[in-house]
Amino acid sequence: MLISKQSQLDSFVTNLRQATQNGAPLTFDTEFLSEKRYYARLCLFQVLAPLEEGVIEAAIDPFDLDLTPLLQLIADETVVKIVHSGSSDLQILWQSFDAPAKNVFDTQIAAAFLGYGHQIGYADLVRKITATNLSKTMQYTDWSVRPLSEEQIEYALADVRYLPPLYFHLKAELERRGRLDWAITEFERGQTRAVRVQNDDESYKRLNLSGLGRKQLAVVREIAKVREELGRASDKPPSFILPDLALLQMARQQPKTVADLRAVRGVPGIPDAQAKRFLSAIQTALESDPQSWPVAHSGERPDPRLESIVALLGVVAGARATAQEVSRNYLAPRDALFNLAKWWLDGREQSASDEELLILEDWRGEILGRDLLKLLDGDAVIALDKATGLPELRRLKDEG
Repeated sequence: MLISKQSQLDSFVTNLRQATQNGAPLTFDTEFLSEKRYYARLCLFQVLAPLEEGVIEAAIDPFDLDLTPLLQLIADETVVKIVHSGSSDLQILWQSFDAPAKNVFDTQIAAAFLGYGHQIGYADLVRKITATNLSKTMQYTDWSVRPLSEEQIEYALADVRYLPPLYFHLKAELERRGRLDWAITEFERGQTRAVRVQNDDESYKRLNLSGLGRKQLAVVREIAKVREELGRASDKPPSFILPDLALLQMARQQPKTVADLRAVRGVPGIPDAQAKRFLSAIQTALESDPQSWPVAHSGERPDPRLESIVALLGVVAGARATAQEVSRNYLAPRDALFNLAKWWLDGREQSASDEELLILEDWRGEILGRDLLKLLDGDAVIALDKATGLPELRRLKDEG
């Protein structure tokens, strides 16, 4: 069923609300277009609620509809929403409609706690749990083109039809193994990330800043900020406004006139108004207090002990992930181990609740992080477990 009229949507949402009030979860997925745009454009919204007999489902054409009634339901904390790898879906709803999603169960995250690997795809998870092979024929469809064919609509609805059985299976397994709270912690982190407001002042940090001094970094910061603002206003990727290499070259040369700016290698033929915005940004940076300039990378080699420590922690993390049937990349990515090792070498000067030290918090701390601290502090050693053949930590006081 394709909904393209407001009266159809209103009636559909009424039926959905009745189903959810009776305890049914709500599943959803989106199709979107992100190429050549600052924000992705929502092109199709698939929604389903399972009933005792049958389902309520529809593919919703969002172009000329007021989605407010549906978005209110998705924001309802009393209703479980099911998605698969839903970070992009949640972000689109927030960026396009200022609509948060609450009480979300992400089947990809849930699967990572149950031995299905890191970021398993929807089709693979459906095949493993339901023994159903999904078609991939429409994987690269341009969903902004109208009209949509029946084949496209059926393909899109398949992305929500199997979410209820995945949800019931995964939730039961998480409860059986005492891991539902672990997964909920990560579901909630995903919901928080989706509504995080982007700070334009931090956008320059995504660039390759090697070799730049503090004054040049101050210029990069201001130019990148203006580039974000212009991209957002025109709904174009920032790199379409000004390529990264041109931005960095402008920071090095620091042009003072429009002619100087256009002489910078790689600068496109940007309109005068935009050129003047960039020149003003450069001037703002140069006139700012040097104490406010970003700190330049020292160029010093990192502590040579770090690599050895991270490798050692990785041995334990890999073994623990295998033993617990949790994705290693999810449990302890390299950056997390690096941050822990650096924090420990620096004398634990940062707070253990720092976002960079999530490996010490919640479920990660419970099954790995606090044990890694024992190893770092010399209170445990690595030994091979004869039963499993895996490296494991043993407290020194337990050693004979």
